[in-house]
Amino acid sequence: MSNSNTGATGATEQIEDLQRQIEQLKHRAVLELKVKLAEARANVVDLQAQIAKLTGESAPEKTPSGRKPRTSVTIQQVVEAIKGGATNYRTIANKLGTSAATVAKKIKAEGKAAKITSSGQKASFKLSVK
Repeated sequence: MSNSNTGATGATEQIEDLQRQIEQLKHRAVLELKVKLAEARANVVDLQAQIAKLTGESAPEKTPSGRKPRTSVTIQQVVEAIKGGATNYRTIANKLGTSAATVAKKIKAEGKAAKITSSGQKASFKLSVK
């Protein structure tokens, strides 16, 4: 009986050894993917810089947290962005270097006085100035 018990112990050890190897392989694969992700992000930054150089527009800067820094905008800046072709909160925000929420708040507070109008709903939403 000790012979079959020794065989079971050996099989258990082999299983545990294989499980450790699997975990090591998973860990290595995750590390490799993280390196690839970091390289891809660096590549995106490089491509954005190349586009900015060619178009003359500055690449969007991100803060370490990934959020845009808080900046205040005037209703006149919003009006000028709309006149310049921006038709929604996001494109206005990108032109002004602020968040879409900031633009939306400014338009809600002062848009009527500045004669900013909107048309459409959701996906076809469009801002204009009278």
